[in-house]
Amino acid sequence: MIAVLVGTRPELIKVAPILRRLQQGKTPHIFIHSNQHYSYDMDRIILKDLKLKRPDYNLNVGSATHATQTGKIMEGVEALCLKHKPSVILVHGDTNTTLGGALAAKKLHIKVGHIEAGLRSFDYRMPEEINRIIVDRISDFLFAPTETAKQNLLNEGIQKKQITVTGNTVVDALYDHIKLSEKSKLLKKLKIDTDTYILLTAHRAENVDKKASLSKLISLVEHASMRLNKKVLFPIHPRTKSKLLEFNISTSKNISLISPVGYIDMLSLLNNASLIMTDSGGIQEEAYVLKKPLVTLRDSTERPETLTANFIIDTSKRKFNAAWNSFKNNTVNWNNSFGDGTASKIIVEKLLEK
Repeated sequence: MIAVLVGTRPELIKVAPILRRLQQGKTPHIFIHSNQHYSYDMDRIILKDLKLKRPDYNLNVGSATHATQTGKIMEGVEALCLKHKPSVILVHGDTNTTLGGALAAKKLHIKVGHIEAGLRSFDYRMPEEINRIIVDRISDFLFAPTETAKQNLLNEGIQKKQITVTGNTVVDALYDHIKLSEKSKLLKKLKIDTDTYILLTAHRAENVDKKASLSKLISLVEHASMRLNKKVLFPIHPRTKSKLLEFNISTSKNISLISPVGYIDMLSLLNNASLIMTDSGGIQEEAYVLKKPLVTLRDSTERPETLTANFIIDTSKRKFNAAWNSFKNNTVNWNNSFGDGTASKIIVEKLLEK
């Protein structure tokens, strides 16, 4: 039996092709959701959109400090592992759910499979970077999305036989779901046409938790709006919204704040935008695969394969101008760095090898 663990909506989206393949193959498995980022309505909408069954178990961990959250996840996963005795637990990415699940299973001598193994930003201030390194160190199956990720693992002393280069499940998810996004009515509802807006997402602590950094971010976005002469559509993360209110930071009419949207609607927004500005790792990947102009609002990335058409600008207006000139002058290229959409097939076949 395989246990599949997710905790956040990006994980749910990227693991969906694997869950679908396990269901179709009638492979014995349990689906566990830690609810690290809990929103019943959002989860329900995503599960419905992706045509997935509800999780077999919800740990209802919710938001908390890193230690509290990780501890609760370990406790919940341990109980389920003792009950079901899976042969392997499959975790994804770099969240506290990933770390807690992997630790709990490993201490019970259950094998761990890590999807997106080997990603590195080399920024040790990021909690996600710590999670990645620890989970990779204790995993039995390391599913590296790219050759670069594989090389990172080899450089850290991971044995070659443990590593499988799979491609990224984000490609599987996009191939599976992009057609569904054509049915989205969100643009019509918002009265916005294709290629008339900039799409913005921002939620990371380094961008929104301090007044100075959040003010600088908003100033950059206003600059981008004027430079392109386009509105900015901002599905605002609850964390970011609360900080804008706390710091009394206002935005101009050029920035349209909307509530968070479901996955299918977000795909539609991504696919129809003129430019994407984000601090999200997953959206970096999706924008790159969709061949959309992209700037990343950070000073590092664990997705170096995107850097042929992804500009790391932090909140610098000078770097933004240089990036936009590169897109206008067509001096970028989108490589096929993330695979051909068969990552989920490779992962499941590897786990089922006798």
